[in-house]
Amino acid sequence: MKENQPLISAIMPIYKTPEPFLRSSIESVLGQTLKDFELILVEDGSPDNCGEICDEYRLRDERVKVIHQKNSGVSAARNTGLAQVQGKYLTFIDSDDRLVSNAWEIALKKIQKSEADCIVFGWKDFTAEGEITDHQVTNKDITLDASEMAFQIASDNFLCGGGYPWNKIWNAEKIRREYGNIVKFTDRVYTYEDKLWIIEVLEKMDRIILIPDVLYEYRYLPSSLTQSPEKWEKRQFNAYDAYDIILDKLRGKNEKAYRGALKFYFGFNFTDLRNMYPYRKDDIERFKKTK
Repeated sequence: MKENQPLISAIMPIYKTPEPFLRSSIESVLGQTLKDFELILVEDGSPDNCGEICDEYRLRDERVKVIHQKNSGVSAARNTGLAQVQGKYLTFIDSDDRLVSNAWEIALKKIQKSEADCIVFGWKDFTAEGEITDHQVTNKDITLDASEMAFQIASDNFLCGGGYPWNKIWNAEKIRREYGNIVKFTDRVYTYEDKLWIIEVLEKMDRIILIPDVLYEYRYLPSSLTQSPEKWEKRQFNAYDAYDIILDKLRGKNEKAYRGALKFYFGFNFTDLRNMYPYRKDDIERFKKTK
């Protein structure tokens, strides 16, 4: 490692996060048993007091970096954070979620021992109603090729930990070495953008480790559970756009993952058609577009 290089960098994009959740999320990082890290808070033009809260923690702890920017979306916020990453390892955390107190200590010991390029761990879902669901990604430590991880993630939403950025830690030095810099998120899509980024990074990775430990707490906020019909329609077609890009990335490079992605894409498109069919006359143009 370089002199003064933090062991791990964590990027947290922030926009309109309720204060109790934001504070809880930041403090779950600052309370990690592994102390050698940098936390990069990217305040994405939030119209509330999120920016002031971020600055408060920056003054309190020198490991906290804060970047304020005009609202540009979560991918742009993550890209802003990526430009500042100094750590040997890289991870992400959402601003309303939490880490288990020894999450990084457990994960980094295992990724270093296995010499893997990425480690994937489980998470808990906390619903707005207080229900808790555990998601283990495996029942024992296992290693697999990056091409197999790309297949699993391209062809399913939960296999291999799913296309989520927050339950994975990456060898940032390996990514820099293979790509010349850390791969940026595509801001053309806002559905499956995380999955697309992971698939892009995996192209030049080799060894992945999955562990049974549940180290992340994912919280569903009431505001995130309600979407207008107009927003759902936009997300529907944006998902198609994202999978068009995913297929282009995989075509000719990973045939197994390409076929898995194509099958998954057809599956959720067919489900959309089936769900819309009884009401197709209410919005015949959307039905035709989906078909």
